[in-house]
Amino acid sequence: MMDSLQNQAYQEIRKRIIFSDLEPGRKISEKSLEDLLDIGRTPIRESLIQLRQQELVYTIPQSGTYISKIDLASAQNARFVREQLEQQIMVECCTKLTPETQQRLQEILNLQQKTIEEQDARGFFYADNLFHETCFDIAERKEVWNWLDNHNTHLERFRWLRVTISGLPWETITNQHQQLFDALVAKNPEEVRFLTILHLHMMLNEQESVVERYPEYFA
Repeated sequence: MMDSLQNQAYQEIRKRIIFSDLEPGRKISEKSLEDLLDIGRTPIRESLIQLRQQELVYTIPQSGTYISKIDLASAQNARFVREQLEQQIMVECCTKLTPETQQRLQEILNLQQKTIEEQDARGFFYADNLFHETCFDIAERKEVWNWLDNHNTHLERFRWLRVTISGLPWETITNQHQQLFDALVAKNPEEVRFLTILHLHMMLNEQESVVERYPEYFA
């Protein structure tokens, strides 16, 4: 039971860090998190140990515990690893796509379009991740996705901030997803590889805009 509560606390705090509900640089305490999450002190304490190990929180003696600022180098490294792995995994997805899994991806694209119409930023962010996660699943590489997801929090934090900037339209992402989907359906592995690299280079193209909008959030 304690392990379950500790994982629940960890996932909740990590999610709030990603969405900047617990913004970079903010001072936190076990008591404040206990009140916020309605979870006991021990699982909160254990989850903070895990978050410290991942350098998502840090402690200053005689001062307190703080949410770490976004490490741009870590985010860039996570993007690099995803680019190297995902282009091959998307090719595998291309070869393994079936009418049923094609329909799954189409439904995610429909969901993402709906979140744009409703201006649902968190729903859009969720659908964006779900598209990629589903491609990994189709390629029978879900374990790889889970491993990446556990090591890319700084990238996720950057990607969320990107969604919140009005000058960076969400349609850029959905258009690239649609092109990827069309290439998957056409069983064109070279086009799939090219579009995956293009899509994952978006961070490099938009990094300056994000950092300029939220300079206080970056280390």
